[in-house]
Amino acid sequence: MAKNMGTAEEEKTFLLKLAGLEDLAEKKTKIYSRLLTDTALAEEMEGLSLQHEKRKETLKSLITGEPKDKKDSGGEAE
Repeated sequence: MAKNMGTAEEEKTFLLKLAGLEDLAEKKTKIYSRLLTDTALAEEMEGLSLQHEKRKETLKSLITGEPKDKKDSGGEAE
């Protein structure tokens, strides 16, 4: 039983580190999207930023055990 708890803590630590990396990648791609003068590249960077944000939110929901926000479900409630 104690071994399972250690594994759960290791998984949580790993997910926290991964979420931190996704956060950093999101921020960097968002900054680059604003700095680029080529419109196509800027749009691609903005798209990458959104993908990193979604992955970060998914990881956070896995860590906390809470479901993702309703706004991520496709907007059917609006």
